[in-house]
Amino acid sequence: MDTVLNILGIWVLASAGIQLGTLWIMKLSILPLLNAQPYGRWVNTCQLIKMHVFHPIAVWMGVIAGSLGVVAAFLTSSTAATVFFLVGSVGMLGVGLTSEGVNRPIWRQIEKWPVDKVEDEQWAGKRHIWHIAHVVRTYFGIVAVFAYIGAMLTV
Repeated sequence: MDTVLNILGIWVLASAGIQLGTLWIMKLSILPLLNAQPYGRWVNTCQLIKMHVFHPIAVWMGVIAGSLGVVAAFLTSSTAATVFFLVGSVGMLGVGLTSEGVNRPIWRQIEKWPVDKVEDEQWAGKRHIWHIAHVVRTYFGIVAVFAYIGAMLTV
């Protein structure tokens, strides 16, 4: 059982770390780049990114890692590890729900916006909500990584 638990723990930690890495890169480099651009260039850049590949991977990696974290929580005999695995899974769930509930629907709207308009009246508000949601899911990712580290240290 220890081997299975260790494999699950390493898998969820690696998944959460990869997820956080992509979110962190976006938070520190891509979002500032996008937010410095005027409407037309911002929309064009977003449309060129092609998030159809990233979004499903991010969501499914989060769902699978979060689910396996719950399984690991039930397999361990350590109360602390159980709590850490569950908190990590809630973090991964937070990443997925924020992505699917806020970021992805806004992204689908952005993909249809015309680049040649001077500015869409909804642009500023949607851009702000999209940015805040991205920051929120990044913090959920941080919670997941640190919780899974805690779980692995207390197994």
